[in-house]
Amino acid sequence: MKLNLPNLIIIGVHKSGTTSLFMYLKIHPDIFGASKKEIHYFTPLRFGRPLKSIHHYAKFLKNHAGEKYALEASPSYFYGGNDIIDAMKETLPKEHKVILMLREPSSRFVSFYKHLKSKLILDKSETIAHFLKKSIQHIGKPIEETNPYSRAIQEGFYINYIQQWMNNYGENMKIVHFEDLRDNAKCLMIDIVNWLNIDSKFYEELNFTVENKTVFAKNKILHKTALLLNESFESILRNNPNIKKRIRDFYYRFNESKEEETFDAYIMNELHKIYKEPNLKLKELLIEKGFKYPSWI
Repeated sequence: MKLNLPNLIIIGVHKSGTTSLFMYLKIHPDIFGASKKEIHYFTPLRFGRPLKSIHHYAKFLKNHAGEKYALEASPSYFYGGNDIIDAMKETLPKEHKVILMLREPSSRFVSFYKHLKSKLILDKSETIAHFLKKSIQHIGKPIEETNPYSRAIQEGFYINYIQQWMNNYGENMKIVHFEDLRDNAKCLMIDIVNWLNIDSKFYEELNFTVENKTVFAKNKILHKTALLLNESFESILRNNPNIKKRIRDFYYRFNESKEEETFDAYIMNELHKIYKEPNLKLKELLIEKGFKYPSWI
């Protein structure tokens, strides 16, 4: 029995717009998107754990009906190195492609912090200054799966992970940037589908909406309930984006708080110092390999 497995993977990175990119690609008539965005099938290898059955993976694409591409997106894959690369090459169709989306790492750090606060993972009393201080203490140490301080800064050291993907995927890897998606989503999507060799006219008149927006809630109990419901019904909502948008817009009007934590320039200055050298090394590598490098380097 032939299994439906993806041949197009968004491999990273966290808080770089991968949810929006997944949805924009999913609605293209030549692309079938998995019923769940982050399947994380290969992620256990990042932390030394075994994979689930391949049938578990395939069930998220069981309704694939012959579209040219079957898509999934799990940003954790980028950080798994050769363990995940080898498993993907052994498991997936031979000519599968990967898309890596990067974001200026200081802004990614701030977005990651806000995401954790909005998802009620961090205590409401946590400040970004304290979060930064604790995250700095983890630099150079192994990343712990359930420790956000361990991941926060280190997942922005893209140079530590990217070369393995370049060496293994070559022309079957495309690197795109959050800032391009934010500033001109249409132009970026046309560029991506031209690389995929599918029709680009689809995106000429599309209304691009922001997905996975970080939202701070007025009522924390209601927000926790909404998060649980969103997770439980993700497959249905992913396949009905218009319904999801209406529910989401209503919820934002009802429970979104406009209050946001403010922080001084010291935070960004410290982050820029931390990422200066890794970013310069990343620029050198991108130039060497013939990839476009972003304006923030």
